[in-house]
Amino acid sequence: MITGIPYKLPRIFGTAYTLLSLATLASAADIELTETLQLPECHSIGWVQRNLQSKGDQAWNGVLDEAKWGTPSPQQVVGRNWDWRVTTDQWKQAVKEKGEGKREDVKFDLWIPEGVEVVKGIVAISGHGSGEYLYRHPEMRKLAKELHLGIFKFVGNPMQRGFWPQSLLFERLAAFGQKSGHPELPNAPLFLYGHSNGTGYSAVFPATEGAHVWAWVSMRPGITFQVYQPGGAQVPGLVIFGEDDQFLLRPSKEENLAVVEVMRKKHHAVWNFAVEPKTGHGPGEKTWPLVFSFLRHTFAARVPADADPRKGPVKLNTLSEESGYLGRNWDAAKGGYQTLSIAPHATYEGDKSTASWLINSDYASDWQAFQRDGQVGKKE
Repeated sequence: MITGIPYKLPRIFGTAYTLLSLATLASAADIELTETLQLPECHSIGWVQRNLQSKGDQAWNGVLDEAKWGTPSPQQVVGRNWDWRVTTDQWKQAVKEKGEGKREDVKFDLWIPEGVEVVKGIVAISGHGSGEYLYRHPEMRKLAKELHLGIFKFVGNPMQRGFWPQSLLFERLAAFGQKSGHPELPNAPLFLYGHSNGTGYSAVFPATEGAHVWAWVSMRPGITFQVYQPGGAQVPGLVIFGEDDQFLLRPSKEENLAVVEVMRKKHHAVWNFAVEPKTGHGPGEKTWPLVFSFLRHTFAARVPADADPRKGPVKLNTLSEESGYLGRNWDAAKGGYQTLSIAPHATYEGDKSTASWLINSDYASDWQAFQRDGQVGKKE
């Protein structure tokens, strides 16, 4: 049993955060730590958008066709401004002028499997929506044990939909590293997961902190323009839509799906997307194997085999477009299960500029099976 003890929390603007609880649980020699802090509203990405982003005279009109057609309306120029080039000093000044806002609980959880001497990477999950389930998913924990990963989760309004400054995540990992006996945690590369508006974390974070992220997943993005992050183009990304998700339908499937295509075309993003037929806003048990396949193959490609986060931040491998496979994107007009062609980049016969980028042949096969059969691993 690992026992946690209270500690003095860091001060931001001279105000100490209050530690509400710190509990530890253990199964065999697994490490599980839980901590709840009260954090101010100013950390949330929504607060940053309201108080630091430029505003126009009109609200966003709900149309996303900038991604598809490249001709944004004046409303879109404002409403789709999710370019988070905000410095910490600018953020601090805004907090000083406007106040930090109300405080709310944010709960953090860390799980490290038995026998892991050095944590090679961290699956960092927003607990918003399905993130709570993923944190405890038995296959996720099995994979973590195999790859020597830690699993870290946070939930609470100041962070779960995205947060500022980005250093807040590394601060919490450092604190958990001290308690768990794994001081390497803040140096370990990250795999990010966000569901629905949790995409405001998983897609936006790599735009500024991509050097620390080996890959990321957006599960059923709640607002598709959260995904449009040119700064994160070279960090492998997977976006999974549900065909019958109400958020995919607004304003149209075609416009929402085009966001990944335009990132591919304009910014050479090493991203792919999948559409799960006959499903809504939540993933099911057949969804997770595609996420796990993506995690496994991106980890192998991006994280050097001899990486040691005890020595400092891990330098991730850089990928080239030409090294991957390409896959024909799901056709919204056709719908349902579709057999989509895949091929190495060099021999792909479709439009290479917009096709989904798939990290290798094994992942490409899993992606193809998921689109054809609605699950990974089923053979033709």
